[in-house]
Amino acid sequence: MMKQYFSLTLVAVIAILVSCAENEEPSSPLLGTWESRVYVDSLNLWFVETMEFKNDSIFDLTQSFRSSETGPDLGYRLMAPSWYNLEGSTFKFYYSNGLFHFSTPNDPALYVPKSELKVGVADIFRIPEGVLTFTSDRKKFKYEENCFVVSPNNPCIQLPPKEYIRVK
Repeated sequence: MMKQYFSLTLVAVIAILVSCAENEEPSSPLLGTWESRVYVDSLNLWFVETMEFKNDSIFDLTQSFRSSETGPDLGYRLMAPSWYNLEGSTFKFYYSNGLFHFSTPNDPALYVPKSELKVGVADIFRIPEGVLTFTSDRKKFKYEENCFVVSPNNPCIQLPPKEYIRVK
């Protein structure tokens, strides 16, 4: 009887260990690093927005400039820890604290080295929300932000969609 009990216990422990060892799919299909790269003709530069998703609710948002699409970053405009929520295809995100560079008449530079970004708070008056559409191979997604109403008397403002590609 004792031998039979030991065998059943051993089988149960092995079954538990095997089920825990199976690879589970990550909760968020966004985990990893994604970039939106847009060439700006008038500047002869690439504007790059990078989203590095750390887990199911946090990502780092970076805005930088490059002289080539995949080359090194020349400088930065924004680096901000951010939070997000993805429910189905609806994506919402928000950031406020971060490192920023804002061009001014006294400092018209579009970007600066990382070391020259300043700690600040962005007063974002709304939480951006829109629809994410993934390609079938999950290597790209398109983000179409919902239009937003600035005031009740004005029509909503529709921003152009952004395409992101997985880089890591």
